[in-house]
Amino acid sequence: MSSGHEGAGVNRRPEGASRWESIPAPSGPSPPEFLSHSATPNYSEEAEGSLSCSAHSKALKLVLLTDRFLPHAGSSRVYYYNLYENLVSQYPDQVTVLTKKVPGWQEFDRRESGVLLKIVRRFHPLPHLKYRQLLKIVFPLADSIRFVRKNQVDLIHAGDLYPQGVIGLVLKHGFGIPYIAYCHGGEVTQMDQRRYQHLVRDRIYHQADAVVAAGGFAQKQLLRIGIPESRICKITPGVDCERFSPRSPREDLVRRFSLQDKKVLLTVARLYPRKGHDIALQAIARIRAEFADLRYLIVGEGPEEARLRRMAAELGLADTVTFVGHVPIEELPDFYHLCDLFVMPNRQEPDGDVEGFGMVFLEANAAGKAVVGGRSGGVLDAILHTQTGFLVKPKDVEGWAATIKLLLSNPNLCHQMGARGLERARAQFSWKSRAMQLHQLSREVVQATRQKAWEKAPRVSSPQTS
Repeated sequence: MSSGHEGAGVNRRPEGASRWESIPAPSGPSPPEFLSHSATPNYSEEAEGSLSCSAHSKALKLVLLTDRFLPHAGSSRVYYYNLYENLVSQYPDQVTVLTKKVPGWQEFDRRESGVLLKIVRRFHPLPHLKYRQLLKIVFPLADSIRFVRKNQVDLIHAGDLYPQGVIGLVLKHGFGIPYIAYCHGGEVTQMDQRRYQHLVRDRIYHQADAVVAAGGFAQKQLLRIGIPESRICKITPGVDCERFSPRSPREDLVRRFSLQDKKVLLTVARLYPRKGHDIALQAIARIRAEFADLRYLIVGEGPEEARLRRMAAELGLADTVTFVGHVPIEELPDFYHLCDLFVMPNRQEPDGDVEGFGMVFLEANAAGKAVVGGRSGGVLDAILHTQTGFLVKPKDVEGWAATIKLLLSNPNLCHQMGARGLERARAQFSWKSRAMQLHQLSREVVQATRQKAWEKAPRVSSPQTS
């Protein structure tokens, strides 16, 4: 990475650890021109993101395969969008996102799809990963084969394990196109619980030319299943500190939710069990009598909504809790400005579902808010305990109640943690630097693949002169 302070967020491979960083010069005739350029670009720590297009001889054609893409809600989809949007804004590489249709896709694609970042959608996402979905791989596989045969694709990025990772595997062995696989952590822990699917998972990751771990938790899971450290590149999520920044609350939202002179807690997350909304409700019920002016905003929607509404009513919190529902991504920063404290008691579920990182904690910090999260999964990368917020045992209701009470009772402490979180977000979590690392990794993989192909190519001997 170009900036020394980025080390906390982006992993740098140890000297000599990567098989791509030092390609030996082959014997015999000189290699073709594309192998004469260094796989690792030169840039100074003071000039993050300033690498010019002329530093490389050829733009790459990349394909991102993903089952879902924005506007589908989900941190991993936001992660992909920001990585590739920042990549094409800095480099001449062309990225085609081969994905599927989700609600609102037409308007989103009209706005976001362009020449360098092109979104192509066919079919609909898989509802689950049960065995009866196996045959549904046929159509996206055929579509991907048709695309790579028509276009000179340099590299596949597989954003999901199934079917995208399987498609990447087929394209590598059938057409010689290398692929990078992504891991957010939950793919490993969830497949552990299944009888055969972990075998497919392991093959996808072991056969990948590189694996991007979206955090320390994902990196540990990959190491646990035997992926060599030299093939893992850790690229944590970033945060857009121009969009998410400290600002005064919008008065119309304050009036809409009756938040005048209130202390406000906020959770932004899909309503799934691992997000821990139920623990937050129980903790709030325990301190409600001490904070008559307390309000809790829940932004997001999902299958848990009916159960959570019943729980709020049973706990006597009907007037305290507001289920906001879906908020368009462009309006999301305004909701962080409404709160005094951001909370999400994330946990790992018995089926292995777990929070891979927790981008919402960075977004809240970037808005100047203190955060409280569950000590589980990848959230240990997102929150600096006692510095930018607190980590609490996920199901410790009393611990959650005490921590929320501490911060609501100490506005200065809350403000200090929010200020530290803002400073850290700005210093260590730029999307620009993450895109730079992804670009470098992609070039290294393509360079190594071409080097192997050149070494295996038959040599024509020069005629002997007498």
